[in-house]
Amino acid sequence: MKQRPANRVLGGLVSLAVLGCASSTSTAGGPGTPAPEPTAPRPGGGPAPTRGGISYAPVRDAAYALERHDSLTIQLPGGATQQQLIDRTAYLRVSLVPDTTGYAATITLDSVQAAVGGVPASPDSVLPARGTHWTARLTPDGRLSALKADRSTTVGDQVGSTLRTLFPSLPPGGVTAGMSWTDTTDVPIRADAFDATERSITSYHATDSDDPRAKKALKLESTGQYQRTGKGSQYDQQMEMTASGSRRAVHYLNSDGTLAVAHGNDAGDLTITIPSVGQTVPVKQAGTFSITSLRVGSR
Repeated sequence: MKQRPANRVLGGLVSLAVLGCASSTSTAGGPGTPAPEPTAPRPGGGPAPTRGGISYAPVRDAAYALERHDSLTIQLPGGATQQQLIDRTAYLRVSLVPDTTGYAATITLDSVQAAVGGVPASPDSVLPARGTHWTARLTPDGRLSALKADRSTTVGDQVGSTLRTLFPSLPPGGVTAGMSWTDTTDVPIRADAFDATERSITSYHATDSDDPRAKKALKLESTGQYQRTGKGSQYDQQMEMTASGSRRAVHYLNSDGTLAVAHGNDAGDLTITIPSVGQTVPVKQAGTFSITSLRVGSR
């Protein structure tokens, strides 16, 4: 009898929880991190100049396609195994407007396509997400503050958890070929039913581009590990979550600080526990993402 509540809760919830957790990518100044205290503006506004390396710069309406594929293997109570394939492609616009310490970032979801097991999501679940706006503050070296959405929808929240892949961390003063650096973060994240805290360590290395689509860009290769713990509730059941895994990514950054193209993958193990019924559900997750520039945007 104890298996029924767990199966009812976890059958519909686990895939959502894993999607939000697996695809969230944090940089310093992650979700929930207070924005830096404002300083006196420079003459003319905008951030102070960097020391010659590539950093983020103002842009209006740069357009991207962000594609994400996830494979989930869920071990349900009683021994049953559930597998799910989730695909989505988000078409986004990014604007960075100078402010006193960096940029006011606005990301708009123009449209989105989603499917589960190859079956397209219903219009009722996709249409409410269209037009979602996220706002945050971004420093020239990729420190993104909490992303604030103007609405909450299931598909929109899943897209929102992937947006940090648009802004890889950069070293202070800008990046040039041959540089290596490490980014360590402790950030709160929202993963559907769970409020969680993630600790991640990511190492970067910059080289000249080897991609014919971005010949003049800088190639940023990164590898990292993460650990995550969180709590939440669904169907009046308190739940606990722990997760750990690894991530790899390659970003190609243009000389003007815009993203040309990116791709990456991640894999991890996640455990969801319902203490009231003593049920524990392990989940294995593997995912890939790609980002393609559709329009450079204006200055």
